[in-house]
Amino acid sequence: MKCFDIPLQVETTGKGDYDAYMTVYAPSNGLDLHINKNRPAVVIFPGGAYCITYDGEAEPIALKFVAEGAVAAVVWYSTKHKCTEKMVRWPQALAEGLLAVGYLRDHAAELGIDPENIATLGFSAGGHLCGCTGTMWNHSVMDPYLPGDRTKYRPDKFFLCYAVLTSKRPYHRGSYAALLGDKNMTEEMLEMLSLENQIGAHTPPAFIWHTFSDPSVPVQGPLLFAKTMADHKIPCEVHIYPQGGHGLCLANHVTSDAYPANQPYYPAEWIDHAVAFLFNKTIGK
Repeated sequence: MKCFDIPLQVETTGKGDYDAYMTVYAPSNGLDLHINKNRPAVVIFPGGAYCITYDGEAEPIALKFVAEGAVAAVVWYSTKHKCTEKMVRWPQALAEGLLAVGYLRDHAAELGIDPENIATLGFSAGGHLCGCTGTMWNHSVMDPYLPGDRTKYRPDKFFLCYAVLTSKRPYHRGSYAALLGDKNMTEEMLEMLSLENQIGAHTPPAFIWHTFSDPSVPVQGPLLFAKTMADHKIPCEVHIYPQGGHGLCLANHVTSDAYPANQPYYPAEWIDHAVAFLFNKTIGK
């Protein structure tokens, strides 16, 4: 397996600001493995309320997808605690995320990636960023960052894991405050970044999972998002588990010592469904 870091330099980033990067995990593609073919790829955005990027939602997730035969990349995007006070984090993080998708598509041949099956996946606030990649990749707000045709930056699918998706109450205010800053949390901005408002014909199929009892990010957000996807007739797989807190990651012993190795938490099945969704190229076709 190749493992390497790639800088995600956005031209409008000022000197002294955080330099985002992504870590790519690309499995070997030798003939002796009988899988010398193009693989799907997934770009992962860890959560952390747009304040940090949480390790438990990074490498453990990437390695699970790699073990199943995909290429994975973790994006260490701009967040509140990594940036200077003068830096505007919106839409900086989105530009970084879309650059990651574009890099994998540009280098698909050398990494053994199917350029028509590149997905994004995010947790919590990273799920909001992921949702932005699926709904706002062609939005005019990105014109100063990624001018010209942005088709290569569009994910073919996106995965929303206990994601912050809406600014309609009840919602996770802290993520929006860290992304925008309190002074920029206007009704207009909140409405734009309430992602059910950005769904349209340009939006790819989505995979959503959440817990009904999530105490941090209310389940109403993903339910509203899924309904709007259905209204637009865009394929969407949804798993709402009746119990579980926030930040479950893999919901097993790998990412939490709360679960013995032989007793994964009930929502731990989400990753198997997600792998199947990623590999099924016919979704949305």
